[in-house]
Amino acid sequence: MDKERFLNTTAAVSGIHIPRWNELPEFELYMDQVIGLAEKNLGALYIDGKGLLTPSMINNYVKSGVLPPPKNKKYNRTHLAILIIVCAMKPVMEISAVSDIIRQSVAAGSIEAVLDEFARMYENELSSSIKKAKLAVEASHNDEILSFIAIENTLKASAARTIAMHAYHSIKTAGDDCAPEKSDKKKDAAPPKKP
Repeated sequence: MDKERFLNTTAAVSGIHIPRWNELPEFELYMDQVIGLAEKNLGALYIDGKGLLTPSMINNYVKSGVLPPPKNKKYNRTHLAILIIVCAMKPVMEISAVSDIIRQSVAAGSIEAVLDEFARMYENELSSSIKKAKLAVEASHNDEILSFIAIENTLKASAARTIAMHAYHSIKTAGDDCAPEKSDKKKDAAPPKKP
C-alpha cells in the first residue's frame, strides 16, 4: 500500500542526524571515505540514494572554490562541514549561492558554529514536516492524501525557495552596494578645449 510505504520511508528519513562539528572525524579522509561518510549520514535524503556526492562533484567544488583544495588528497573537518551543508542545500539553491551563503556565515562566526546551527535547524524543519505529513496520512481515509501531501510540500518548498533567493539576492546586492564606486572617466573629464 502506498501509505504504508510512505510512512516507512519517512520514518527512515526522520531518523537522520546531521553530524555536529565535534562528531566529525578529527583525522583527514580520502575522497572515497568522504563520500561514504556523506552517504551514511545524508543518504536517506535522496530517494534512490544516488546523486548525493560523487568524486567529480567534489573535484568541481574544489575547482570552483566552494571547497578549499585538499592537502595530499585528504579532506579535513572543514571540508566535511561544507560538504554536509552543500549536500542538503543543493536541491534548492545553486551551488554558487550556497557557497556564498556559507562563506558569509563563516565570516560572521566559525565553520563549527555554522555547521552546528545548520544541523539543528535542518533536523527541526525536517522533523516538523514529517510529523505533519504522518498525521495527515494516518488521519485520512482518502487515497489521494499522498498527492495532496506532495502538492502541499512542493508549494511550500517553492515558496521557501523564493524567499531564500530574495534573501540571497539582497545579500549580494548589499555587498555590491558596499563596493567603491568607479567613476566614469568620460563623464568626469572636462570637455576638450576647442583649438
